[in-house]
Amino acid sequence: MSKKPDRLLDRAPILEEGPSLGRVFGVVRETWLLREDPRAVAPRTEVVASRRTALEAADLARDLAQAFDRHGFHKPSGAWWASDGVRLHRLSVRAQRPGGTAGLLGAGVAALTGLAAVGLVGALQRARRKAASRA
Repeated sequence: MSKKPDRLLDRAPILEEGPSLGRVFGVVRETWLLREDPRAVAPRTEVVASRRTALEAADLARDLAQAFDRHGFHKPSGAWWASDGVRLHRLSVRAQRPGGTAGLLGAGVAALTGLAAVGLVGALQRARRKAASRA
C-alpha cells in the first residue's frame, strides 16, 4: 500500500456523542478500493455486529482488523483500519439509536386493529344470520 490510509479514513470522522451504557453499540465496516477517491465514491457499508456493549464492539472491531496483514488504529476518526492490498476496510464502533420499540409498537397496534376488525365482521355476520332466521 503506497499511500497512507488517512486520505480514506479522514473522510467521515466520528464526532457525535451517543449512549454510553448498555448493549446499544454496533460495528460498521466501510470498504473502498484503494484506487477510489473517498470524496467521490461512497463506501460499501455493512453492519458487522449490533446490540453489543462498547467494550465488546471495540474488541470485535480490533480483532477483525488484526485478521489482516496491514492494520492499525486511526486516532482522528476513532476507527480501526485494515487492508488486503486491494481494499481498505474501516471498522468503526457506532452508537445505535434505540428505535426498534416504535416499530414493534406500531406493528402491535396494527395487529390488534386487524383482530378487532375480524371480530367485528364475524359478529355482524352472526347477527345477520339470526335476524334472517327469525324472519
